[in-house]
Amino acid sequence: MVKKSEYFKRYMMTLLFPAGMYAVFALIALLTGNQSFFAGYTTEGMIHDTVSNTIIALAIAIPLSGGRWDFGPGAIIMLGAIIGGNLGIRMQANAFVMLLLCIVICICLALIEAVLYVTLRVPNMIISMGVVMIYEAVSGLINGGWGVNFFANDAVYTEEILRMNQFPLIYMMLAAVMLISWFLLYKTKFGYDTRSLGSNARLAVNAGVHEKKNIILTYVLVGALLGCAAMLSACSSKVEPASNLSSTGLMFGSMAPVLIGLFIGGFTNMPWGIFVGALGMEIFTYGLNAFGIDSSIQTIVTGIVLALIMAYINDGMKLVHRLKELCRFGKAAA
Repeated sequence: MVKKSEYFKRYMMTLLFPAGMYAVFALIALLTGNQSFFAGYTTEGMIHDTVSNTIIALAIAIPLSGGRWDFGPGAIIMLGAIIGGNLGIRMQANAFVMLLLCIVICICLALIEAVLYVTLRVPNMIISMGVVMIYEAVSGLINGGWGVNFFANDAVYTEEILRMNQFPLIYMMLAAVMLISWFLLYKTKFGYDTRSLGSNARLAVNAGVHEKKNIILTYVLVGALLGCAAMLSACSSKVEPASNLSSTGLMFGSMAPVLIGLFIGGFTNMPWGIFVGALGMEIFTYGLNAFGIDSSIQTIVTGIVLALIMAYINDGMKLVHRLKELCRFGKAAA
């Protein structure tokens, strides 16, 4: 039985990842005399920008922990925001009703994918790619292909619906998402079954786990999370229809916090791990932007850093040993 003090220590230790990211860029800024990093950096701004990334990464990580790789989150967010947002605008719905509409629409969209997967029994990667293409095509047919724009309304109504993306509602949403997800994943049979299926699906089914029921429940939870992300997405900028699988970029862009978060979650819990991973990568991205690194170079650097982090996670001691051998070889050659 792990003591509460040990749990607290683990949670604090996980914060070394975002703290380390900040320390590296702060040191570079001090050595180079580049003050742009300190000028634009605010802790509140970092956490604010992390909220949406945390929710999206959590929606990706939950099916992934159950052994299902899904390309659909970006398309569901985009189409859910367009349908729910336009419906809410026509109703002149307030921020809470607008959020509820986005959640309901995204749950329905996620359930369509789940039903297709359960019924057809085709690998989830294939089903999700087909769903992405369908949802992207549908997005161009709704509202004349104009997407949804919360900022095109009168100032009073725009201010009302944008409250969901501002203090304190956005942080209340984050806290609710993390607490509810933690409870469902670690305090219910659903969470136990999800982890069992991810570890060994055949063994779990033989032990009595209802896989189809678990898949349906998983996508209800995923749809609710993506509905929150859809609302925040529409509150941030105009949501345009997607095409040519462009919506999958959101899923790939969130893989760094997902992979790092799943590792950190092994020491604490998945929602906390995802949040810490998303916060660390947000600081990393901000640091690259502050130093004026080109976006294409940022992608390369992010890929290299992620590869090194995952290599250390998978077999850290072996990686350190190889680096020491390379250093010794270099000294011997000199």
